Amino acid sequence: MPVSFATPIEVVILDIEGTVCPISFVKTTLFPYFLEKLPLELSALTYPVKSKTNSQVEEICSQFPEDARQSYDNLLEYVTSLVNNDIKDPVLKSFQGLIWKLGYENGELMAPVYDDAIEFISGLCKSKKIYIYSSGSIKAQILLFGHVKDASGSSVDLNRYLSGYYDITTSGFKHDSSSYVSILKDIGYEKKPSGVLFLSDNIKEVDAAIKAGMNSVVVHKPGNAPLTKEDKQSLSIIETFKDLKV
Repeated sequence: MPVSFATPIEVVILDIEGTVCPISFVKTTLFPYFLEKLPLELSALTYPVKSKTNSQVEEICSQFPEDARQSYDNLLEYVTSLVNNDIKDPVLKSFQGLIWKLGYENGELMAPVYDDAIEFISGLCKSKKIYIYSSGSIKAQILLFGHVKDASGSSVDLNRYLSGYYDITTSGFKHDSSSYVSILKDIGYEKKPSGVLFLSDNIKEVDAAIKAGMNSVVVHKPGNAPLTKEDKQSLSIIETFKDLKV
């Protein structure tokens, strides 16, 4: 069902996982890819890991807790546990972003962004500013949008359509309304929050954005978490970006 807005939308902020690409991409492709490469990366370090500049991996891993940095086994167990429990740890996000960068650059990874999302982003950028807000690091966001698999199977770069990026290190956690207030201030819309539209598959994120004064819509794609009857009654929901009237 088409969704329109009483206030003209001037800015759109997009979540990634479950919104513009399948929610399974991160858990069934990116996370396993990182875990596959993890043992080799950690085996190249000297233990206990200290802050040095010999390598990017060493610099990142030196920021993990001291107990975890004492040995290869400790660090492997610690990082693997963070991944398996989907802990939104900023250091982990930086580590993952570095490994994914190598995968994108060598062609082992391409992001399966939905065709309607590609069309929405490329068309909307002509009249609106588009930002990304994800729990994944900004570096990981740029990598993902820089290596998008299009309908022909080729890799395309969507970053040229985007005005900026936010993550949990720049703006806070996505379930907190204060995070969205922070973004509104950064983009100059703190006095006009209704001119901003946030799109996400996550109900708690949508609720937080609404509390901050933004317009917000739930994107419900195949594989996303089921919506309750209450969700369907209280929130605006789309299944395709073509239903947005902005």
